[in-house]
Amino acid sequence: MKLKNIFGIALSALLFTACAEDDPIGNLGSVTVDKTFVTMPMTENTATVTVTAASDWKLENLYSVDATIDGQKKKLYYPVPVTLNKEKTEGVPTWLTVDKTSGAAGETVITLKAGKTEAGRETEICINMGGLKQFVKVRQGELTASAAKCSEIMTGTAGKNYRVTGRVTKIAGLEYGNWFLDDGSYDFASTAKNQDGLYIYGTLDKKGKSGKVNPINGADGWGFEVGDQVTVEGPLSIYNGQYELVNVTVVKIVKSLLQVLTPETTLELEGGQFEVKVAYKGNGAFFEIADETKSWITYDNVTYKAGTKTIFEQNPADTATFKFTVAPNTLDKRSGVIKFSSNSGSNSSVISFTVNQKGVAFPPTGTGTEADPFNVTAAIQAAGAGMTGAYVKGIISKAPESVNTKYGSCTYFISADGKETSEQLQVYSGLFLQKEKFTDKDQLKVGDEVIVVGDLKMYNGTPELDKNNWLYSLNGKTSAGGEAPAGSKENPFTVAQAFAYLDGGAATDDVYVKGKVSKIVYPFDAEHKTGTFWISEDGVFNNDLTKDFEAYGVFWLGNKPWADGMGQVAVGDEVVLCGKLTKYTKNDKTTYETSSKKAYVYSINGKTE
Repeated sequence: MKLKNIFGIALSALLFTACAEDDPIGNLGSVTVDKTFVTMPMTENTATVTVTAASDWKLENLYSVDATIDGQKKKLYYPVPVTLNKEKTEGVPTWLTVDKTSGAAGETVITLKAGKTEAGRETEICINMGGLKQFVKVRQGELTASAAKCSEIMTGTAGKNYRVTGRVTKIAGLEYGNWFLDDGSYDFASTAKNQDGLYIYGTLDKKGKSGKVNPINGADGWGFEVGDQVTVEGPLSIYNGQYELVNVTVVKIVKSLLQVLTPETTLELEGGQFEVKVAYKGNGAFFEIADETKSWITYDNVTYKAGTKTIFEQNPADTATFKFTVAPNTLDKRSGVIKFSSNSGSNSSVISFTVNQKGVAFPPTGTGTEADPFNVTAAIQAAGAGMTGAYVKGIISKAPESVNTKYGSCTYFISADGKETSEQLQVYSGLFLQKEKFTDKDQLKVGDEVIVVGDLKMYNGTPELDKNNWLYSLNGKTSAGGEAPAGSKENPFTVAQAFAYLDGGAATDDVYVKGKVSKIVYPFDAEHKTGTFWISEDGVFNNDLTKDFEAYGVFWLGNKPWADGMGQVAVGDEVVLCGKLTKYTKNDKTTYETSSKKAYVYSINGKTE
């Protein structure tokens, strides 16, 4: 017998146990329906429900939207399912419409219409007649969960049901049961929206209830914790670029033999010793430093302490305190992984512990030559020893305040990211392109990308390019003739310039930004009609919000909403974006990005429309 038939029988038995054998389906005395469970195929389809009522009735769980159909303005009505909170509006099933919202005494036929789908889905409509309510479940397709790994779910179909097994990595909220799961099959650390793992948004408790029930450790909770292995199943939702399973059912829990009691650690540039305390119930506690981390994290020693039995805990956990040393860091910030494990018979537990170390925001690069200019960090280091004829690349962080009319020179500052808060190099009394004189201080502005040639030195403790330096290039141009402003179609912003532009104040104009696709968040699809991806200067995803720019919710070529048959972007593609830019801050993290649905792909690998 198919699952949907079992479901229909069980639901009918639950709702109508008190009815006589010859009662019609859905009989509630004064209001009846001819069916309480409606199924539709996954193709576009319609179905009907007949309501027989003794007086006026209405559908109460609806919301409406205005739409234009065949040139006429109409309202479309959608059922609203139970949602976890008011913020999760994307849970509204806009896939199903109803043609009537109310009726009078007698018999009324409601027509339900659903579009084509690639995954099973379900909602509920409520018929209310003077406080007497009838509920009709509507299902399209099958809801059987597909066994999958996190890597498959992260490229899966929204609305499809998945079953997945993984370790609990973080508990984000108790009221609804929000937490993260990781099975090791996907590189979550490289993502912007799912860095802690696959997000579980809402967990049904042991009684199958949702809402403010604390399904993790409440009265009917499951009692799992970080480190436990949990199997769940539920539908996939993609919300603001974050992949999440919603209102999951817990299938199985395997308690962990191990708990890491020390929170994630971040060390200073100087490094030093740190401890990790582990509680374990297996046959010992062990560690393994990842190969790529061994060059800067070393093991020192470990101390063990046996657990103390109490009347409440007859099998207490033992603890082990491991000590490690982190070497000083002179480069970019870095993260390393230490895996702790314990085992007992066939059961084993492994938990990864992340060690972070602060780094130089912009590590020194370049040799100071025309072919390989210094970045600002390297130039500042070289200024202490002095170097003549050095080429230095940077972004103007403080524009000239005036022009020295006698010499036609300007003084300004550059940094690696165009911010005054970063390390800056003073460009003292410099000349314009091709050693021409400046005629106006506005020939340079904050955010311009420059390469300057001159002698590096320290002057009263300030690193600078000495007088008589000159601009080798300005926003990629080596001469002043016909030069277009940065951010224009002819001279798009680089990623770094886009950052500086957003930091410079109100960003209200449509501008152009160029870069290489470094990571796809979600591809262009007919549901969103947009795509979201990351770009960087060189096509490398840095997992660093100070270096990666997000093309968020952008339309396709020609500023067109995406439709079936249009193309896609891929990692490595050279793109130019056009539209409005913004900064989005959440949890003290700021993302530099395009404004959703207010920008588009102007060109891809040179192709435009």
